[in-house]
Amino acid sequence: MSAVRCVSARFALMVFALLFMTNPAAKAQPIVRIGVIDRMEGSIARAAQLAAKHINDAGGLAGANGARFEIVVAVTSPDNMDIATANMRQADVIAVLGPSSPEALRAALSQLQDLGVPVFTTVSSDALLLQDTSGRIFRSVAPELVQSRALATYLVQSLGASRITTIQLDAASTSSLIGFASALSEVGSGVSNLLYDEIRNDLGSIANQIAARQPEAVVIYGPPLLAAQSYNQLRSAGFAGLVSYSQAMDPRFTSIVPSDSLPGILVATPWSFTSSDAVSQQFVWDFTSAFGTVPDAASAASYDAVGLLAEAYLRSGSLADNIATLRRFDGVQGSLSPSTLPRGETSVNVMITEINKFGTANAVASYRGTTLSTDIRSSVATATPTAQPSPTASGYHLTIRSTYQNVRSGPGLNFDVIGQLPRGTQARVIGATMDFSWLVIDFRGQWGWLAAYLVDAVGNRNLVPIILPPPSPTPPATATVARPSLADLVIVNVYPARVTLDQQMIVNVTVANQGLAPAGPFAIATSFQPGGRYAAVNLPGLAARQQATVQLGQNLNGATGPQSVIIVADLNDEVFEGDAGEANNRSYAYNYIADREVVNSGTWTGSAGALDLDRNGNVDLSWSGSDLVALNGSMYLMGDFSAIDDTHHDAIGPNLANASAFNASLLSQALIGFISSEGRRGVIQVLDLGDDGALTLAYRMYR
Repeated sequence: MSAVRCVSARFALMVFALLFMTNPAAKAQPIVRIGVIDRMEGSIARAAQLAAKHINDAGGLAGANGARFEIVVAVTSPDNMDIATANMRQADVIAVLGPSSPEALRAALSQLQDLGVPVFTTVSSDALLLQDTSGRIFRSVAPELVQSRALATYLVQSLGASRITTIQLDAASTSSLIGFASALSEVGSGVSNLLYDEIRNDLGSIANQIAARQPEAVVIYGPPLLAAQSYNQLRSAGFAGLVSYSQAMDPRFTSIVPSDSLPGILVATPWSFTSSDAVSQQFVWDFTSAFGTVPDAASAASYDAVGLLAEAYLRSGSLADNIATLRRFDGVQGSLSPSTLPRGETSVNVMITEINKFGTANAVASYRGTTLSTDIRSSVATATPTAQPSPTASGYHLTIRSTYQNVRSGPGLNFDVIGQLPRGTQARVIGATMDFSWLVIDFRGQWGWLAAYLVDAVGNRNLVPIILPPPSPTPPATATVARPSLADLVIVNVYPARVTLDQQMIVNVTVANQGLAPAGPFAIATSFQPGGRYAAVNLPGLAARQQATVQLGQNLNGATGPQSVIIVADLNDEVFEGDAGEANNRSYAYNYIADREVVNSGTWTGSAGALDLDRNGNVDLSWSGSDLVALNGSMYLMGDFSAIDDTHHDAIGPNLANASAFNASLLSQALIGFISSEGRRGVIQVLDLGDDGALTLAYRMYR
């Protein structure tokens, strides 16, 4: 059988999950296919199926010419990306959702680009989209740096934390940690970092240092198994402060951390099913009703991705370009405005969640970028504990309490994991160790051992037989390798967050040598956007554990708006850093807004008064105590933005400015686009409006 026939046969057997019931009337409609690279029961696949069903039930997908189509979802496994992309091409899909694995996405990026259709991913890595040259890769969740900014803002501004320590458990998390450190600097705080030495295995020493210092918050970076050990060590050492770990709900983490130690851990996530807004609650109800399980952040993002596709399909022209220019789409994750973000980004919505005593991560704050949109702590529904099984005549029963519980081949963490059981699963206990610290169940025809402290058990345990454990597995011998003394160059901070076009601009870049050896001469470089203008600077060297700040200059021109570029350390690989050190040389994504020159900006407060926004001697705006009036110009409400710092010159639409006055009832937290009588553009944000008529504005007027 030929390779093509093999792919076709596998496609027919495995892939064409053309799923979900459609209306009888929709059967006669032409179809369009949306491809999904995911497990059949995965979060992305299920969310896409649900979104397709909702659209089909409403009459189908509307095209630019008024025709309607039935959406069919084609699901293929991510196990072999060569086969997966071949399946997508053969299915003639209009777009692809997935894969969710960063490794799979990186390995198959060129193949996905070659499909020639929009590809939505839930991978949050900051550098991902900078590797895309097609303009067709879209991220359906907030990028990692945005999540870091929300967490930093919450810790510093909402919780008042000023002494924050990070624990770095592996080299792969360097870029994530740098992003968080940069986010902290943006909110006026610093961070101290403790690096785990895998040779010395110094988790205990790190925990003791933190317990002695007693910072107000600790943020952990690294793989779940090692993070769980680090967290346990922290608590054992007596540290009682705040802890945040992005993968705290991962079964590999929760299976090692005692359930009574989980409450209070903070997790930044693009979305939480505990969100109290009406759109999220309806989505949770629909998803749970359809699949019998609670949706996760990837589910919400994928449901929104299909919604964005449907909205873009209404327009003529390139589907990818249409997605990139969408404004104010109200999704499950919140308002999505791809047109206000760097190409490929769709969301800056982040939720901060806190694990409660029942193991659920409750939403406690919601952010759009770094703007606190709602404090939702008081409105979140509290989870209820799983009902205990009633004892039966057959004796002792258990209920899984963790999100997922490892089932092992013997009573100990040194035994292999042979499977997992989700929260709420009930099973009859058929045996136990002599001290009842491990329980045995019938797991797929063999003995499965579960840690007793992670489950709820009822019944008479005295009726359970004692089972002798199998021999402990012999750990493989490991060679002791001395840690190499190498340099390790990384970019740790870049500012400002806004640069001015059509004039010489300076960007400050802080580079650090976090290695154990001095670095010789090297270069730092990037290509600034818009325009792809190259800039570089040479450094004579950098001592171990030292840092320096250098400047990159350029004169940029083009359209205004959000930009994102990679700042490269050691451009020509002149410094030998080893594999891990070389890997993080291109990990820093500098996000900024390219904007026009500002002629005037500032704030104004008054119960009544007037402003000359562009300082030309003419009053442009007046406030009467009840009405804001444009005297020399016109204005409009900018509904696509949440803060003045998110806007830029080209985002202000002169053709939209058709109002001469706004009553106070429209001004609460309003963002206003202003066009002067000379045609200059400006933006005004209402910061506060008191009951006594006192108005506080922030404004920016362009030359």
